[in-house]
Amino acid sequence: MADFPHPAARILLWCGWAVAVELAAFPLFYFLAVATVTAFLFAPARQEAWRLLRRTRWLMAVLLLTYAYSLPGTLMWPSLEWMSPSLEGLQQGTWRVGRLVLLLVGLAVLLAYTSRPRLIYGLYVLARPLTWIGFDRRAFAVRLGLTLDYVEHAPKPVHWLDALRSLPSNDGGPTTTTLQAERWQGRDSAVILAGLFLLWAVLA
Repeated sequence: MADFPHPAARILLWCGWAVAVELAAFPLFYFLAVATVTAFLFAPARQEAWRLLRRTRWLMAVLLLTYAYSLPGTLMWPSLEWMSPSLEGLQQGTWRVGRLVLLLVGLAVLLAYTSRPRLIYGLYVLARPLTWIGFDRRAFAVRLGLTLDYVEHAPKPVHWLDALRSLPSNDGGPTTTTLQAERWQGRDSAVILAGLFLLWAVLA
């Protein structure tokens, strides 16, 4: 049961979550926010969420400041003139940062409960239609696996110049990437249909 649903179905469910977060209006957004908070009750999702949020904190700050100072509107502190952010800009920036937080927490749930090989296999399955235009999904899966492995085990340089100098070595010989095939079952289709129905219901 731990392998349910199929990794491709999990990725599709996260894509549906991303669409719902992006298109959700004011009342629905709070419902999604409450659902997001429940993810922090589980240690694996909470740890992964904090990791993603910590790594994107500067992006969130830049987004908020960009909206606050680029969108016209009522100045928050009129005496500062052009140095003051606009109220409308702060509001829109807060909305954008909030949507990004919900998106990242949903991704954290996916990463916390889906092992890396299963995640790669899910992307491998979803890339099947691209083979009609000549896309090599086998090479994609191998390269993605090697990249994630290097990112996970690469030493952390103390300076950015050291990062440029530290190139991955191939002293260990050729690397073998093995993915365990999983069969798509009827219950996976049922989960996707249920997700589509919920997405339609909340956005209609």
